[in-house]
Amino acid sequence: MSTPPASRAKSAVFAVGSYVPKTAAQLTHLLTQPGLQAIELEVSALLDPTGRSAVFTAARTALHEALTAGRDCVLATSRRLITGSDDAASLGIGRLVSDALIELVRSLAVRARFLIAKGGITSSDVANLGLGVRRAMVRGQILPGVPVWRTGPESKFPGLDFVVFPGNVGGETALAEVVAKFSR
Repeated sequence: MSTPPASRAKSAVFAVGSYVPKTAAQLTHLLTQPGLQAIELEVSALLDPTGRSAVFTAARTALHEALTAGRDCVLATSRRLITGSDDAASLGIGRLVSDALIELVRSLAVRARFLIAKGGITSSDVANLGLGVRRAMVRGQILPGVPVWRTGPESKFPGLDFVVFPGNVGGETALAEVVAKFSR
């Protein structure tokens, strides 16, 4: 399957998994911007074995429809942090949530103009497991501490601009600032 050149791709994708307060503030501000479609992965539903499939299917459908229509998509986990009874259980919850984000990125059938992954672990998982990135060229920083990669030829979308956006980096408007820079 060939992918269209980035210049013809219309939409952007944001994959937001980080739960730190700075990310929550940035996400809240970003969602006030016009033209974005928010797609929330309700974590409590993902943890319910009977509801997980329905939540995932609804998110995948909404993501595909929005990208096909040329709308920018913000794919974010619900903001209420759910923890387990101990550290191991909490890590297991985090893994299930990350797996859902990875699988949604892996299921993308429409190329985005660029993809922003918010959160250090989220960025690593989306790049490696979702997009299959093994090599990338670092193009520079779009904001201090926020690198932009150009994905390698082996990835799901070769030549895609991929923004690695750590959770605790940037001010409240940082995500919106990145979008504005890509829109120029």
